[in-house]
Amino acid sequence: MNWSIIWELVKINILYSNPQNVTAVKRKQEKNPQKKISAYKSVIRQQIFLVLLFAVIYVFMFVSLNFKYYPGYFTFYTAIFFIMATLNAFSAIYSIFYESDDVKLYAHLPIKSSELYLAKVISSFGMGLTFLTPLLSLFFIAYCQLAGLVVAIPMTVVAFLILFATSTVLALYANSCLGGIIVRSQHRKLISTALMSFSTIGAVAAILYMNVINSKNIGDEQEKLLDRPIIPYFRGFYDIVNAPFSLTTVLNFYLPLALLIGLIIGIVKWAMPNYYQNTLYARPNKQKTKKKVKMRSRKSYSLNNMMIRHHVSTLQNATLISQTYLMSLIYVVIFLTPMLVNGINLSNVSSDYFGISMLVGVILGSNCATPSTFLGVGISLEKENYHFIKSLPYPFKKFLTQKFLVLAALQAFVPAMVYLIVGAFLLKLKPLLILGFLLGLLMMISIQGQLIYWRDYKNLNLLWQDVTQLFSRNSGQWLTFGMMMGSYIIGGGLALGLVIIGNVIHQVQLINMTLTLVLVLLAAAIQVLISLKFWKKLSH
Repeated sequence: MNWSIIWELVKINILYSNPQNVTAVKRKQEKNPQKKISAYKSVIRQQIFLVLLFAVIYVFMFVSLNFKYYPGYFTFYTAIFFIMATLNAFSAIYSIFYESDDVKLYAHLPIKSSELYLAKVISSFGMGLTFLTPLLSLFFIAYCQLAGLVVAIPMTVVAFLILFATSTVLALYANSCLGGIIVRSQHRKLISTALMSFSTIGAVAAILYMNVINSKNIGDEQEKLLDRPIIPYFRGFYDIVNAPFSLTTVLNFYLPLALLIGLIIGIVKWAMPNYYQNTLYARPNKQKTKKKVKMRSRKSYSLNNMMIRHHVSTLQNATLISQTYLMSLIYVVIFLTPMLVNGINLSNVSSDYFGISMLVGVILGSNCATPSTFLGVGISLEKENYHFIKSLPYPFKKFLTQKFLVLAALQAFVPAMVYLIVGAFLLKLKPLLILGFLLGLLMMISIQGQLIYWRDYKNLNLLWQDVTQLFSRNSGQWLTFGMMMGSYIIGGGLALGLVIIGNVIHQVQLINMTLTLVLVLLAAAIQVLISLKFWKKLSH
């Protein structure tokens, strides 16, 4: 292999692993055109920073436990970080191998299939290492407790490298199997979007679950902490130091290690030499396409149905879906976690707090409609279709109105369902409080959604390459942060103040009825202004 060629390919492919960073580098270059900024070096520096940050930030979680007496927690933390690292590695590998769509550019150059394959694998290391690096701290602390410093240093390096290789190999095999299926599918974009969204949501869910467990541990400091069940396979990284020649170590460490070596040999002998052939000759199944065309030809879709399908099809982007749904709910999950862990019961809260419940819905609704959600970028997602649709004998105002309604419905449905389930089954709130909350939530998503939809129309960008470029238009990220902080600080302070005043003067019902009326009238007034300033002007 020619390692100089591999390194040049690594520098190119590493840009595909994290397009958000590349977009940030482009913005810096635009602000300082005279200054030469290396995109790949910037991405590498940011990945190194994240790796070091994750290596340090979880040390305090591990130091509090003596893993000599808690092997179950050792395997639990190892499994959680391994899952997150594998999902993150798979996401990066899939983007590099398939979303880049660059293999045909290299096929006619004097570049071996194995060289390109290896370069793409190396390019994904930074993303996989981010979530796996905390295990360096975990292994070092646990091995020091089990066998001392002399043994801990080399065994930490060996165990970490084995687990890193395992994570990368599993991600590669998953990428090879699923990627091959996706490339041959007529719904490649839809499936890849769902897959990437699942990877992102899975990694975040693992972090939240670990934080819940850690919160329980902190609450049990004064009591005897019970160990968690020991997880097979991951216990091998504990037993290799605690009992290196036992039967459990053979089953959970040595045998998986032998299997890992076999899988690596399979990649070297099968995947790397045949990468060009497997990728270039992968085509969608034509027979399935014909069947689908015949089935669809039997149905007469109306023009409205066709336009709705078009609006939904523009949303097939994993980053956009994650920003719309996951980021709007993650802060609330973080706030709810201590309440659920500590068993706080809100079933006794009176229905008289209907207005406060609506205000809370308004606060959370403001975080569900930001410039980095469906409504904030929906018009710009049209790209070249924007001018084409504008030239059709179809009312353009009707097109934009219908697009807003479709995007608003999709944007509001998931948060509304999540909050309904949380309020009814976890917090056990009274039905009137849940109704008030949902009304406030939907009202705010509708009003603020129209404002950011209007903002997208005024700052239209049809020449974007990565959707994150749309998020940062006109300081969009700062606007999102301002919306979040403003709603929590101002809205939260107002809600707390009204609760205190109502209890002091014993007029809870009156204050909540007044608050409800004010919120409804304020929403109606803003809606009238939006209609006059935006919707009516579209017809001109």
